Amino acid sequence: MQQVIDISGRKLGEGHPVFITAECGATCIYDMDITKQLIDVVKKSGADAIKFMFTFPDEFMSDKSVEYTYGTVEGQKTENMYTMFEREHFSLSQWREIKAYAEEKGVLMFSSVDSPSGIDLMEELQLPAYKISSWDLNYFPFIRRIAKFGKPMIVDTGPVDTFELAKVMQVIAEEGNDKVVLVHCFHTEQYGAMNMRALPYMRRVFGTPVGYSSSDTRDETDIMAVMLGACFLEKRLTIRRDLPGYHHILSKTPDEFCAYVELMRSVQAAMGQENMKPSSEDLIEKKKWFRRLVAKKSLPKGTVLKESDLEGKRPPDGISPEHLSLFVGRTLTRDLKENDPMRWEDV
Repeated sequence: MQQVIDISGRKLGEGHPVFITAECGATCIYDMDITKQLIDVVKKSGADAIKFMFTFPDEFMSDKSVEYTYGTVEGQKTENMYTMFEREHFSLSQWREIKAYAEEKGVLMFSSVDSPSGIDLMEELQLPAYKISSWDLNYFPFIRRIAKFGKPMIVDTGPVDTFELAKVMQVIAEEGNDKVVLVHCFHTEQYGAMNMRALPYMRRVFGTPVGYSSSDTRDETDIMAVMLGACFLEKRLTIRRDLPGYHHILSKTPDEFCAYVELMRSVQAAMGQENMKPSSEDLIEKKKWFRRLVAKKSLPKGTVLKESDLEGKRPPDGISPEHLSLFVGRTLTRDLKENDPMRWEDV
Protein backbone atom coordinates (compact mmCIF):
# COMPACT_ATOMS: atom_id res chain seq x y z
CA MET A 1 0.00 0.00 0.00
CA GLN A 2 1.16 3.54 -0.75
CA GLN A 3 2.34 5.45 2.30
CA VAL A 4 1.70 8.83 0.69
CA ILE A 5 -1.33 9.30 -1.55
CA ASP A 6 -1.80 12.06 -4.10
CA ILE A 7 -5.31 13.52 -4.35
CA SER A 8 -5.38 16.09 -7.15
CA GLY A 9 -1.90 17.32 -6.31
CA ARG A 10 -2.32 17.30 -2.55
CA LYS A 11 -0.27 14.80 -0.58
CA LEU A 12 -1.92 12.73 2.12
CA GLY A 13 0.42 10.81 4.37
CA GLU A 14 3.13 11.03 6.98
CA GLY A 15 5.38 14.05 6.54
CA HIS A 16 2.65 16.18 4.97
CA PRO A 17 0.06 18.55 6.43
CA VAL A 18 -2.93 16.68 7.80
CA PHE A 19 -5.61 16.50 5.09
CA ILE A 20 -8.72 18.15 6.57
CA THR A 21 -12.15 17.57 5.05
CA ALA A 22 -15.46 19.25 5.82
CA GLU A 23 -18.28 16.69 5.91
CA CYS A 24 -21.31 18.39 4.36
CA GLY A 25 -23.27 15.46 2.94
CA ALA A 26 -26.35 16.21 5.04
CA THR A 27 -25.71 19.78 6.11
CA CYS A 28 -25.69 21.26 2.60
CA ILE A 29 -29.49 20.53 2.71
CA TYR A 30 -29.25 20.32 -1.09
CA ASP A 31 -29.65 24.06 -1.46
CA MET A 32 -27.29 25.68 -3.95
CA ASP A 33 -26.71 28.88 -1.98
CA ILE A 34 -26.04 26.97 1.25
CA THR A 35 -23.71 24.59 -0.56
CA LYS A 36 -21.66 27.43 -2.03
CA GLN A 37 -21.48 29.09 1.38
CA LEU A 38 -20.06 25.87 2.79
CA ILE A 39 -17.39 25.82 0.08
CA ASP A 40 -16.55 29.43 0.96
CA VAL A 41 -16.08 28.43 4.61
CA VAL A 42 -13.77 25.57 3.64
CA LYS A 43 -11.71 27.96 1.54
CA LYS A 44 -11.53 30.54 4.33
CA SER A 45 -10.58 27.92 6.93
CA GLY A 46 -7.62 26.55 5.01
CA ALA A 47 -9.06 23.02 5.00
CA ASP A 48 -8.32 20.85 1.99
CA ALA A 49 -11.62 19.43 0.81
CA ILE A 50 -15.37 19.26 1.08
CA LYS A 51 -17.23 15.96 1.04
CA PHE A 52 -20.80 15.35 -0.04
CA MET A 53 -22.99 12.24 -0.28
CA PHE A 54 -24.41 10.83 -3.52
CA THR A 55 -27.56 9.18 -2.22
CA PHE A 56 -29.94 6.99 -4.24
CA PRO A 57 -32.20 5.35 -1.63
CA ASP A 58 -33.99 3.06 -4.10
CA GLU A 59 -30.66 1.31 -4.66
CA PHE A 60 -29.76 0.58 -1.04
CA MET A 61 -33.03 0.51 0.92
CA SER A 62 -35.33 -2.50 0.65
CA ASP A 63 -37.60 -1.47 3.53
CA LYS A 64 -38.97 2.00 2.90
CA SER A 65 -40.83 2.12 6.20
CA VAL A 66 -37.70 2.49 8.35
CA GLU A 67 -37.70 5.54 10.61
CA TYR A 68 -34.73 7.57 11.78
CA THR A 69 -34.53 9.67 14.94
CA TYR A 70 -32.02 12.50 15.22
CA GLY A 71 -31.36 15.56 17.32
CA THR A 72 -32.16 19.16 16.40
CA VAL A 73 -31.87 22.45 18.26
CA GLU A 74 -35.54 21.99 19.19
CA GLY A 75 -35.16 18.40 20.41
CA GLN A 76 -35.51 14.91 18.96
CA LYS A 77 -37.18 14.43 15.58
CA THR A 78 -38.27 11.19 13.90
CA GLU A 79 -38.99 10.85 10.20
CA ASN A 80 -39.12 8.27 7.46
CA MET A 81 -35.57 7.47 6.36
CA TYR A 82 -36.44 6.88 2.71
CA THR A 83 -38.19 10.25 2.48
CA MET A 84 -35.26 11.89 4.24
CA PHE A 85 -32.75 10.45 1.76
CA GLU A 86 -34.95 11.31 -1.22
CA ARG A 87 -34.52 14.99 -0.36
CA GLU A 88 -30.75 14.65 -0.71
CA HIS A 89 -30.56 15.25 -4.40
CA PHE A 90 -28.98 17.65 -6.86
CA SER A 91 -29.28 17.28 -10.62
CA LEU A 92 -26.20 16.48 -12.68
CA SER A 93 -26.04 20.06 -13.94
CA GLN A 94 -26.21 21.34 -10.36
CA TRP A 95 -23.42 19.03 -9.26
CA ARG A 96 -21.33 20.29 -12.16
CA GLU A 97 -21.97 23.85 -11.04
CA ILE A 98 -20.93 22.95 -7.49
CA LYS A 99 -17.77 21.23 -8.68
CA ALA A 100 -16.86 24.22 -10.84
CA TYR A 101 -17.41 26.55 -7.89
CA ALA A 102 -15.22 24.41 -5.63
CA GLU A 103 -12.47 24.32 -8.26
CA GLU A 104 -12.68 28.10 -8.63
CA LYS A 105 -12.14 28.41 -4.88
CA GLY A 106 -9.29 25.89 -4.84
CA VAL A 107 -11.26 23.42 -2.71
CA LEU A 108 -11.13 19.70 -3.52
CA MET A 109 -14.50 18.00 -3.76
CA PHE A 110 -15.28 14.33 -3.39
CA SER A 111 -18.15 12.21 -2.13
CA SER A 112 -19.24 9.10 -0.35
CA VAL A 113 -21.32 6.72 -2.43
CA ASP A 114 -23.70 3.94 -1.51
CA SER A 115 -25.06 2.74 -4.84
CA PRO A 116 -24.17 2.03 -8.48
CA SER A 117 -25.73 5.34 -9.54
CA GLY A 118 -23.50 7.10 -7.05
CA ILE A 119 -20.44 5.50 -8.63
CA ASP A 120 -21.66 6.55 -12.07
CA LEU A 121 -22.10 10.12 -10.85
CA MET A 122 -18.61 10.13 -9.34
CA GLU A 123 -17.12 9.12 -12.67
CA GLU A 124 -19.31 11.51 -14.65
CA LEU A 125 -18.02 14.36 -12.50
CA GLN A 126 -14.46 12.97 -12.51
CA LEU A 127 -14.05 13.41 -8.77
CA PRO A 128 -10.62 12.45 -7.41
CA ALA A 129 -11.40 10.12 -4.49
CA TYR A 130 -14.08 7.82 -3.09
CA LYS A 131 -15.32 7.71 0.50
CA ILE A 132 -16.61 4.31 1.59
CA SER A 133 -19.18 4.30 4.39
CA SER A 134 -18.89 2.02 7.41
CA TRP A 135 -22.20 0.41 6.50
CA ASP A 136 -21.00 -0.78 3.08
CA LEU A 137 -17.92 -2.72 4.20
CA ASN A 138 -19.52 -6.14 3.77
CA TYR A 139 -20.72 -5.43 0.22
CA PHE A 140 -17.67 -6.74 -1.64
CA PRO A 141 -18.97 -6.44 -5.24
CA PHE A 142 -19.64 -2.75 -4.57
CA ILE A 143 -16.18 -2.19 -3.07
CA ARG A 144 -14.56 -4.16 -5.88
CA ARG A 145 -16.18 -1.99 -8.55
CA ILE A 146 -14.90 1.16 -6.88
CA ALA A 147 -11.42 -0.28 -6.41
CA LYS A 148 -11.13 -0.99 -10.14
CA PHE A 149 -10.98 2.74 -10.91
CA GLY A 150 -7.65 2.97 -9.09
CA LYS A 151 -8.60 6.17 -7.32
CA PRO A 152 -7.84 6.85 -3.65
CA MET A 153 -10.32 5.11 -1.37
CA ILE A 154 -10.99 6.66 2.03
CA VAL A 155 -12.54 3.83 4.02
CA ASP A 156 -14.49 4.22 7.26
CA THR A 157 -13.92 1.35 9.67
CA GLY A 158 -16.51 1.97 12.41
CA PRO A 159 -18.25 -1.41 12.86
CA VAL A 160 -15.57 -3.90 11.79
CA ASP A 161 -12.83 -5.83 13.55
CA THR A 162 -9.37 -6.68 12.22
CA PHE A 163 -10.48 -9.86 10.46
CA GLU A 164 -13.40 -8.15 8.72
CA LEU A 165 -11.24 -5.24 7.63
CA ALA A 166 -8.59 -7.63 6.31
CA LYS A 167 -11.22 -9.09 3.97
CA VAL A 168 -12.08 -5.61 2.69
CA MET A 169 -8.40 -4.85 2.12
CA GLN A 170 -7.96 -8.13 0.24
CA VAL A 171 -10.80 -7.23 -2.13
CA ILE A 172 -9.24 -3.83 -2.81
CA ALA A 173 -5.76 -5.30 -3.29
CA GLU A 174 -7.08 -7.93 -5.72
CA GLU A 175 -8.09 -5.07 -8.01
CA GLY A 176 -4.60 -3.58 -7.88
CA ASN A 177 -5.62 -0.52 -5.91
CA ASP A 178 -2.96 0.50 -3.39
CA LYS A 179 -4.33 3.96 -2.55
CA VAL A 180 -6.24 3.39 0.68
CA VAL A 181 -6.74 5.55 3.75
CA LEU A 182 -8.25 3.72 6.73
CA VAL A 183 -10.42 6.01 8.84
CA HIS A 184 -11.15 5.33 12.48
CA CYS A 185 -14.69 6.31 13.44
CA PHE A 186 -17.29 5.26 15.95
CA HIS A 187 -20.90 5.77 16.97
CA THR A 188 -20.55 5.93 20.75
CA GLU A 189 -20.34 8.65 23.36
CA GLN A 190 -18.49 6.42 25.83
CA TYR A 191 -14.83 7.43 26.00
CA GLY A 192 -13.89 3.95 27.08
CA ALA A 193 -15.23 2.53 23.81
CA MET A 194 -13.59 5.01 21.42
CA ASN A 195 -10.29 3.10 21.17
CA MET A 196 -8.20 5.83 19.56
CA ARG A 197 -5.19 3.51 19.60
CA ALA A 198 -6.77 1.81 16.61
CA LEU A 199 -5.03 4.47 14.52
CA PRO A 200 -1.40 3.35 14.98
CA TYR A 201 -2.60 -0.26 15.05
CA MET A 202 -4.24 0.00 11.59
CA ARG A 203 -1.20 1.79 10.19
CA ARG A 204 1.10 -0.95 11.46
CA VAL A 205 -1.11 -3.91 10.46
CA PHE A 206 -2.32 -2.71 7.06
CA GLY A 207 0.47 -0.35 6.01
CA THR A 208 -1.79 2.52 4.97
CA PRO A 209 -2.13 6.15 5.98
CA VAL A 210 -4.79 6.45 8.66
CA GLY A 211 -7.37 9.08 9.51
CA TYR A 212 -10.16 9.98 11.87
CA SER A 213 -13.78 10.98 11.28
CA SER A 214 -15.34 12.74 14.23
CA SER A 215 -18.97 12.20 15.17
CA ASP A 216 -19.50 15.39 17.18
CA THR A 217 -18.29 18.94 17.72
CA ARG A 218 -15.71 18.16 20.41
CA ASP A 219 -12.01 18.46 19.65
CA GLU A 220 -10.39 16.15 22.22
CA THR A 221 -10.36 13.02 20.10
CA ASP A 222 -9.31 14.94 16.98
CA ILE A 223 -6.27 16.21 18.86
CA MET A 224 -5.54 12.66 20.00
CA ALA A 225 -5.90 11.44 16.43
CA VAL A 226 -3.29 13.86 15.11
CA MET A 227 -0.93 12.90 17.95
CA LEU A 228 -1.47 9.21 17.12
CA GLY A 229 -0.55 9.72 13.48
CA ALA A 230 -3.78 10.60 11.65
CA CYS A 231 -3.03 12.03 8.20
CA PHE A 232 -6.72 12.64 7.39
CA LEU A 233 -9.41 14.37 9.45
CA GLU A 234 -13.10 14.71 8.69
CA LYS A 235 -15.31 17.13 10.63
CA ARG A 236 -18.94 18.04 10.03
CA LEU A 237 -19.68 21.62 9.01
CA THR A 238 -23.00 23.48 8.89
CA ILE A 239 -23.90 27.07 8.13
CA ARG A 240 -26.35 27.14 11.05
CA ARG A 241 -27.40 24.55 13.59
CA ASP A 242 -31.07 25.48 13.25
CA LEU A 243 -31.27 24.47 9.58
CA PRO A 244 -33.71 21.66 8.76
CA GLY A 245 -32.47 18.09 8.69
CA TYR A 246 -30.01 15.91 10.57
CA HIS A 247 -26.37 16.32 11.67
CA HIS A 248 -26.57 20.10 12.13
CA ILE A 249 -26.30 19.95 15.93
CA LEU A 250 -23.34 17.59 15.52
CA SER A 251 -21.53 20.02 13.22
CA LYS A 252 -19.18 22.95 13.59
CA THR A 253 -20.47 26.39 12.62
CA PRO A 254 -18.30 28.43 10.20
CA ASP A 255 -16.34 30.26 12.90
CA GLU A 256 -15.92 27.05 14.89
CA PHE A 257 -14.72 25.16 11.84
CA CYS A 258 -12.11 27.81 11.02
CA ALA A 259 -10.88 27.65 14.62
CA TYR A 260 -10.84 23.85 14.40
CA VAL A 261 -8.63 23.84 11.31
CA GLU A 262 -6.24 26.31 12.93
CA LEU A 263 -6.11 24.15 16.06
CA MET A 264 -5.39 20.95 14.13
CA ARG A 265 -2.62 22.65 12.15
CA SER A 266 -1.12 23.90 15.42
CA VAL A 267 -1.33 20.47 17.04
CA GLN A 268 0.44 18.89 14.09
CA ALA A 269 3.14 21.57 14.12
CA ALA A 270 3.64 21.05 17.86
CA MET A 271 4.19 17.31 17.31
CA GLY A 272 7.63 17.97 15.86
CA GLN A 273 10.01 15.10 15.19
CA GLU A 274 11.26 12.04 17.07
CA ASN A 275 14.44 13.72 18.26
CA MET A 276 15.65 16.31 20.77
CA LYS A 277 15.52 19.66 19.00
CA PRO A 278 15.28 22.74 21.25
CA SER A 279 13.45 25.74 19.84
CA SER A 280 15.40 28.84 18.82
CA GLU A 281 13.82 30.62 21.79
CA ASP A 282 15.05 27.92 24.15
CA LEU A 283 18.55 28.19 22.72
CA ILE A 284 18.53 31.93 23.41
CA GLU A 285 17.33 31.31 26.96
CA LYS A 286 19.93 28.57 27.33
CA LYS A 287 22.70 31.04 26.56
CA LYS A 288 21.29 33.42 29.18
CA TRP A 289 20.45 30.99 31.96
CA PHE A 290 22.65 27.89 31.71
CA ARG A 291 25.04 27.67 34.66
CA ARG A 292 28.70 28.72 34.39
CA LEU A 293 31.71 28.01 36.59
CA VAL A 294 32.42 30.72 39.17
CA ALA A 295 34.61 31.05 42.24
CA LYS A 296 32.71 29.93 45.33
CA LYS A 297 34.83 32.26 47.49
CA SER A 298 37.77 34.62 47.12
CA LEU A 299 40.77 32.66 45.85
CA PRO A 300 44.32 34.07 45.67
CA LYS A 301 46.68 33.53 42.78
CA GLY A 302 48.61 30.28 43.23
CA THR A 303 45.69 28.37 44.79
CA VAL A 304 45.60 24.71 43.77
CA LEU A 305 41.93 24.32 42.98
CA LYS A 306 39.69 21.82 44.70
CA GLU A 307 36.16 20.90 43.58
CA SER A 308 34.79 22.77 46.60
CA ASP A 309 36.41 26.02 45.37
CA LEU A 310 34.12 26.29 42.36
CA GLU A 311 30.38 26.09 41.72
CA GLY A 312 27.84 26.56 38.95
CA LYS A 313 25.87 29.82 38.85
CA ARG A 314 24.18 31.95 36.22
CA PRO A 315 26.47 34.66 34.84
CA PRO A 316 25.72 35.67 31.23
CA ASP A 317 28.70 33.78 29.86
CA GLY A 318 31.57 31.59 30.87
CA ILE A 319 32.53 27.92 31.07
CA SER A 320 29.99 25.14 31.59
CA PRO A 321 30.29 23.36 34.97
CA GLU A 322 30.43 20.08 33.07
CA HIS A 323 34.15 20.96 32.68
CA LEU A 324 34.72 21.35 36.43
CA SER A 325 37.01 18.31 36.60
CA LEU A 326 39.44 19.98 34.18
CA PHE A 327 40.14 22.70 36.76
CA VAL A 328 40.54 20.51 39.83
CA GLY A 329 44.24 20.22 40.78
CA ARG A 330 45.23 23.13 38.53
CA THR A 331 46.92 26.30 39.86
CA LEU A 332 45.24 29.72 39.60
CA THR A 333 47.16 32.30 37.55
CA ARG A 334 45.25 35.30 38.98
CA ASP A 335 43.28 36.39 42.04
CA LEU A 336 39.54 35.61 41.96
CA LYS A 337 36.79 37.23 43.96
CA GLU A 338 33.63 35.36 44.98
CA ASN A 339 31.36 34.81 41.94
CA ASP A 340 34.07 35.75 39.42
CA PRO A 341 33.54 33.57 36.30
CA MET A 342 36.29 31.12 35.46
CA ARG A 343 38.27 31.46 32.22
CA TRP A 344 40.46 28.87 30.56
CA GLU A 345 43.50 31.11 30.96
CA ASP A 346 42.97 31.33 34.75
CA VAL A 347 44.89 28.06 35.30
